[in-house]
Amino acid sequence: MMKFEGGIERRGVVAIRRTALAVAIALGSVGTLHATEFNTSNPDLDIRWDNTIRYNLGHRAHSQDQSILNSPNNDDGDRNFGNNAIVTNRVDLISEFDFIYKKNYGFRVSANGWYDNAYNSLDNNHVSSSNHIVNGKPALGLPNYTERYFNGPSGQILDAFVFANFDVGGVNVNTKAGRYDLFWGEALLNPIHSLSYGQSPLDIGKLLTVPGATAKELFRPRTQVSAQIQATPTLSFEGQYFLRWDQVYYPESGSYMDPNDAVLQGGQSIYINATQRALRRQDVRPHGSGDWGVSMHWSPEAIDSTIGLYYRNTSDIQPQFMLAPAVAPNVPAAACKALGFQSLTPTLCYINPSMASVPQVLAGNVGKYMATYADGIDIYGASFAKQILGISFSAEVNYRHNMPLVSIPVQLLPAPLAGKVVGAISTAPSSGDTAGARGDTWHAVTDFAGIVPKTPLFDTANYVVEFVWSRWNKVTQNPNAFEGTSPGYAGIDKPSRNYVGTQLSFTPTWFQVYPGVDLLAPMTYTMGLSGNSAVTFGGNKGMGNFSFGVGADVHQRYRFDLKYIGYVGRLAVNQAGVVTSSAGLASLLRDRNYIDLTFQTTF
Repeated sequence: MMKFEGGIERRGVVAIRRTALAVAIALGSVGTLHATEFNTSNPDLDIRWDNTIRYNLGHRAHSQDQSILNSPNNDDGDRNFGNNAIVTNRVDLISEFDFIYKKNYGFRVSANGWYDNAYNSLDNNHVSSSNHIVNGKPALGLPNYTERYFNGPSGQILDAFVFANFDVGGVNVNTKAGRYDLFWGEALLNPIHSLSYGQSPLDIGKLLTVPGATAKELFRPRTQVSAQIQATPTLSFEGQYFLRWDQVYYPESGSYMDPNDAVLQGGQSIYINATQRALRRQDVRPHGSGDWGVSMHWSPEAIDSTIGLYYRNTSDIQPQFMLAPAVAPNVPAAACKALGFQSLTPTLCYINPSMASVPQVLAGNVGKYMATYADGIDIYGASFAKQILGISFSAEVNYRHNMPLVSIPVQLLPAPLAGKVVGAISTAPSSGDTAGARGDTWHAVTDFAGIVPKTPLFDTANYVVEFVWSRWNKVTQNPNAFEGTSPGYAGIDKPSRNYVGTQLSFTPTWFQVYPGVDLLAPMTYTMGLSGNSAVTFGGNKGMGNFSFGVGADVHQRYRFDLKYIGYVGRLAVNQAGVVTSSAGLASLLRDRNYIDLTFQTTF
C-alpha cells in the first residue's frame, strides 16, 4: 500500500522515483537527511522532527540594462539593486514535524521562516518611476507584501494535514485532509504545460531568488481532501477536492527578480505614461472552493508501463488584468458633454468618478487596475511512463477548455464608450469570471531521465531532458483581447499557433574527492525553441535561462554550492529607449544574472 507520509505526493512508484530524481537534479542537491527521531519505546509510533538551515549570498554579475531602467513599469527591482550589488543575504529555516501511528495514521506540520538583509539597503533613488505608492504618491521603498516575503523576518505554515490508510473489503484506501501538495501527471520540470496545472501554486519567486530551495518550499500547499483506491494490484483510482484557492507566486514588485512592478500581490500602481498612473483596486478572485479532479492509473504487467487518465476542473492560478480609467484623453468638450460626461479640460473627459476623484486625477492618478482570475477550466489528460533501456521515459498530453489566454489589459468603460474600444467591456466580471480572452488549448510534455554510470570524466551523473509543446485551438471569449488575434497588436510576444520549448538538467558527480566529500557540477538550460505560447508564462522563442556551478556534499550532512545563474531573451524598444514588449519573463531579467553561494544543513 502506498502511504501518505510526506509533504508532496505523486501517483505511481515510477513517478515518485522520477520526481525525486528530477528535483535533486533541478535543485542540484543530493545527500542524506538527518532527522531527529524520538525514541518513544512504542514500536507503533514514529515521530520525527527535521530542521534545515540554509544561507544564501548572491552578487549581481551583470550591469543594468538601460532600456529596462527607462521603462517605469519594469525598473523598480532593477534600480533597487545597482551594479555589483549584494542581491540576497538570506537565512532560511525549514522545520518539519511528522507523527505516524502504525505506519497508517498520523499528521504532519511544517513551517518556513526567513530573513534577507540585502533588502535593508536599496539603491533606488528614482522616485518618479517608482510603482510603490504611499499616501497616493510614488515613493521609494517596498510594498508591504514584498517587504514580508522577500525581506522579513517573517514566516509561514507550509504543510498541516492528517492522513489515514486502511483496507475496505481487501481494497487499500488512502485518505488525506488539510494543507498539502498533490500533483498528477508525469511532467518533471515545467508545470505550466503539465496536466497538473493549477493543482499547486508554485513559488516561482523563491525558485528564482533562493537557489537551493527545496521542493517542499516551491510547491505551496493548498487546503484539500483526497483519496486513492487501489482497486487491484494494477489499477488505482484517485480523487481530490479543494477547499481553498491560491495563486502562483512570482517575484514581487521591487524584489531583485521583479520583471513587472505592477502585477501580482505587491503591485500598487501601473504607469499609463510618464506622469499618469492607475492605482491597484481589489482583485476579482475565483471562488475559494470547488476545484476538483479524478484520475485512473493502470499498470499492466504485459507492457511494464503505467498509463494514466485524468479529468480536472480548476481555477486559474495566474491573472489577467483589467484597466478602469476615470478619464478619457483627446475627447473634445462638446463630444464629452454629448456622451453625458463632465469635461475637466478642453480635451479631457471625466468618464468614471468611482475610479478616481478630481483631485486624484489632477495628481496623476487617473484610474484603477485589477487582476482577474478565471475558474471553470476543464482539463482532460492522459499520461504514459515506462523504463526503456535504463532510461525513464514519460509523456503526457492534456486538452484545456476555457483556458485563459495571454491578453491585452481589458478596459472597463461606461457603455457609451465600451463599443468604441477594442476588447473593452462595460460590466465588471464577477468572482471566477475574467474579462480577457479564453479558449481551448493543447499541451504535451515528454521527459527522459536517468543515471549515467562511471566514465573517465566522472563517477556518475543524473540527467533530465524535457520537451514541451502547446497549441491554441480556438478562442471562445473576447478574441479582440487575445494577443494572437487582437487587431493592431504586434508585440514580439504575439502568440503563434504552436510553441515548442526544452529544459535540460545535468549533474555529474565525483565521489570521495576528499575523505567524506563528494563533488558535483550541476547545470541547467531552458530555452524556447519556436513560437510564442498562448498561455501566460508558457514560453517564447529565444527566451530562457541557464545555470552552472560546483557543489560539495560533506559527510552527507553539509552542502555547499556556488552557481552562476543567467537569463536570455528579446526586448522590443521604441525610439525613446522604452520597452514596448518582451518575449517572456526571462527577457525582462536578462540583466539580472548573479552569482550565488549557498550553504545548507539538516538536523
